[in-house]
Amino acid sequence: MDKFDPNSLPDVPDIPASIVASGLSDAPLTTLVEIAMQRLVQSGVPIDRMNVGFRILHPLFDGMSITWTREKGAEVFYASLVDKEGSEFRVSPFFVMLSQGMREWRLRLDRDPAVSNFPILADLRAKGYTDYLALIVAFGGAELHPQSLDGLATSWSTRSPQGFSDADVAAMCGVLTPLALVFRLAIKDQITKAALNTFHGPLVGGRSLAGSIKRGDGERLSAALWYSDLRNSTGLADQLPVDAFLDLLNAYFDCAAGAVMEQGGQVLDIIGDAILAFFPAGDNGGAEACALALEAAASARDRLATLKREGSGKSRAIEFGIGVHYGDVVFGNAGTPERLKFGVLGRAVNEVARTADMAKSLKRPVVVSDEVARRASVTLADLGLHELRGIPVARRLWAMEVG
Repeated sequence: MDKFDPNSLPDVPDIPASIVASGLSDAPLTTLVEIAMQRLVQSGVPIDRMNVGFRILHPLFDGMSITWTREKGAEVFYASLVDKEGSEFRVSPFFVMLSQGMREWRLRLDRDPAVSNFPILADLRAKGYTDYLALIVAFGGAELHPQSLDGLATSWSTRSPQGFSDADVAAMCGVLTPLALVFRLAIKDQITKAALNTFHGPLVGGRSLAGSIKRGDGERLSAALWYSDLRNSTGLADQLPVDAFLDLLNAYFDCAAGAVMEQGGQVLDIIGDAILAFFPAGDNGGAEACALALEAAASARDRLATLKREGSGKSRAIEFGIGVHYGDVVFGNAGTPERLKFGVLGRAVNEVARTADMAKSLKRPVVVSDEVARRASVTLADLGLHELRGIPVARRLWAMEVG
C-alpha cells in the first residue's frame, strides 16, 4: 500500500465532517482511518496507535482489523478461527468486554496490574505505550456478546507519559461515531459482495450488483463449457456419516472447481455433486477458452492424483469424469419475478453434461466434443461417433490423456 500523504486530507474544517466526506467518496477504509488519526494528531491528541476490528462474512476469514501507528500508517490484517480457544481474540480485552457487556475500558499500561493478563497489552507496554482505551460500538442497538457480528471494537493507545486527558478521550469518542457510521456501510457492502461472490461466483455477483437483476436480463455469448460429476455419489452418501461425506465432497470440489478457478474459469453452478463452469470466448474464435478449459481438466486430474499419493482415506473413494464442450449459450436471468437464477442456458449446456456422462461409459477421465478438438492445440484421441442422450445427431468425441 502506498504511504498515506497527510497533505491529501480533505479540506474540511472538523474531523467528523472530513471522515464523512471521505466515506461519501468511497475511499478505502485504510484511508478513512488515516484521515481520522492524522486529524487527531494535528489537533494535539497524543494518539500513537489505533486498532479497529470487526467480523466479516468471508469463506476463509472470520474477522478483519486495521491497525494504525505513527510509524507505519494503516495496515490491514485478517483473522480466522477467532472463536477458537486460545485465539488472539479470546485472550484480548475485547473478549472480556463483550462477555461482560462493557462498551468502554480504560487501562494505564504502565501501572495497571490487569495488563499482564492480556498478551497484546503486555506487548504494548513493552513497546513504551502508557495508556489504553477500548471502545465498542454496537450497530442498531445489538446486544453485546463474544459472537457479536454487528459492531466495531476499537482501541486507542499513546506513549505520552501523562496518558490521555479527558479532552483527548472526548476527541477520540467524537471521531468514533462518524468512523463507525462509515465502517457500518462498508461492512454491509462487503457482506453483500462476499455473499454474492461466494454463492454465485464473481461474474454473476458482479453483474447482479451492477443492476442485472430483472427477469430477462442477459446476453448470448460463446464459451468453453466444463462439466464434472462425482462417481457413485449416491452410494457414498448412503454409506458414509454426514461429516465424512461432506469432507469427501469438499475434497472433490477442491480438485475440480479449484482447477477451474485457477485457470480463470467461472464456476456457475454446483448441482449436488456436479460442477458446471465456463470460460467465455475472446476474440480468437474460442481457442484460448478451450485451451484454458482443457488445462483446468488436466489440473483437476493432477490434483486428484496428488491427493491419492498423499494417501488420505477420503481420496480412495473419489473418482470423477469431466466433459468439455464449446458452443453458444444464453447467459442471463430466468425464473419467477421473485426468485431468479442467473446462469447459462441452451443446447450447449445439455451437450456438455452428456459429454461428461460419456466419460463414465467410455471409461475415460476427460472427454471433449469435436467443437473443442477443432480448437485445441493438444493431442487428443479420436473416440469416434456416439449418440448423446437428448442430442438428435451423433457427435464425434475425443479423449484427453491425463492422469
